[in-house]
Amino acid sequence: MRGTIGRHWLIATLLVAGAALRVLAWIGYQPALLYFDSFRYLNNLGVHDPGGMHPIGYDLLVLEPLLSVGGLELVTAVQHLAGLGCALGLYLLALRLRAPAWLAAIAAAPVLLDAYVVQIEQMIMSDTWQLVLLVAILWLLIGTGAPNPRRAALAGLLLGVAVAIRLIAVTLFAPAVVYLLIAGGAWRAWRSWATIRAVALRTGAFVVLFAVVVGSYATYYHQETGRVGLSNSQSDVLYSRAAVVAKCDQLPLTPVQRLACPTEPLGDRMPDYYAHRIADENWVSTFPEGTEVAEVQHQFGMIVLREQPFDVARAVAIDFLKGFRPARTDAPNDVSVTRWHFQPGYQYYDHRDESIFYSQKFSGETPSAFAPATTFLRGYQLSVGYTPGPLLAAFALVAIAAVFGVGRARGSGLRAAALLTVGTALIIQVGSSAFEFSWRYQLPGLVLLPIAGVIGIIAIWGRRPA
Repeated sequence: MRGTIGRHWLIATLLVAGAALRVLAWIGYQPALLYFDSFRYLNNLGVHDPGGMHPIGYDLLVLEPLLSVGGLELVTAVQHLAGLGCALGLYLLALRLRAPAWLAAIAAAPVLLDAYVVQIEQMIMSDTWQLVLLVAILWLLIGTGAPNPRRAALAGLLLGVAVAIRLIAVTLFAPAVVYLLIAGGAWRAWRSWATIRAVALRTGAFVVLFAVVVGSYATYYHQETGRVGLSNSQSDVLYSRAAVVAKCDQLPLTPVQRLACPTEPLGDRMPDYYAHRIADENWVSTFPEGTEVAEVQHQFGMIVLREQPFDVARAVAIDFLKGFRPARTDAPNDVSVTRWHFQPGYQYYDHRDESIFYSQKFSGETPSAFAPATTFLRGYQLSVGYTPGPLLAAFALVAIAAVFGVGRARGSGLRAAALLTVGTALIIQVGSSAFEFSWRYQLPGLVLLPIAGVIGIIAIWGRRPA
């Protein structure tokens, strides 16, 4: 027993520190932090309208069950426990892949100690559950070697659920399929019928279960809205990115499409503003009566993509690289990082009345802050409580090096796992950057890039997994 504790002393210390941060956040901001999106989730309880900005998975699978037995403070408590479980899952996964205990602890440390993760757990937001599902999917796909059809099917099911919680998870379908096609060295044995059959079964199981979940959701969305898709935010995403770079005087637009052109100069356009512009009734009223504004936004975005592909690609690349900056600071026109900062007092986000209403409705109390806890959390977050971007970049580069067979990686049996983890991290962050840059959207990287780097180190080092 003493030997076991001694071996795992570092992760035990980190878990205590991570738990302490979460206790401070929980008592510091009662009953929960409520962001703009929080009101949309809470408004949709019992309604299950898929036509809003967000999928309904968080409302249906998390909020409704928890709020049926407790208040908002129960939701945040469970989310903090989920965050700790997420970190422990990463640690155990790294151990499973033969990482030494100290290196496995590094894979879990960002989730445990990064104050931005703790802050999002204290919010009524879906992001925590996206991170938990990512870890669960990694365990199913790489935790026990090349997955069998049963584990692949369950991974497909969980990825479908992840899409129903946060739409950006749909970008992870491609790297998961690539991994299933090559895992276990399958690409070396394509002439073997047994290999082809095994790969086809596991890949097919993943695709079928994913399609069942996402297809069912898409069917429900169509029945409720009459539109094809998964969310109304699809046109917002495309329009937001296009509007920032659109050179309207050079675009072949119809008179109605031209009404979607931004009036602000190119350098002064904020993606977050255009992402939510369809909710601006004054702007919508500038279109002719009966106009399907979301469709106009989609058409406008497609024209910009066709006419200015390099401008769009450049904007996405710049936003993608922002996530690897040393400190979490703002660039011009970014969503302000202060949205994700702990504040000395309770942060109302300019929605004081709504925050008070929902806090009283679900928890029977007015929002409050406990100054000793909030002061400490803010000081911690703004000084050392974040993961530096260059460190995340280093994790990514090590994983990529392992994929290309550097050192002893070629015989490690871990190159496919390194490809899955780093590929998933980079794709989900590129996908988020295609919408807009926000430090909130960098949180999946805190889960995926450290474990990718650890897998890369194990592979290059030459330690074979159990």
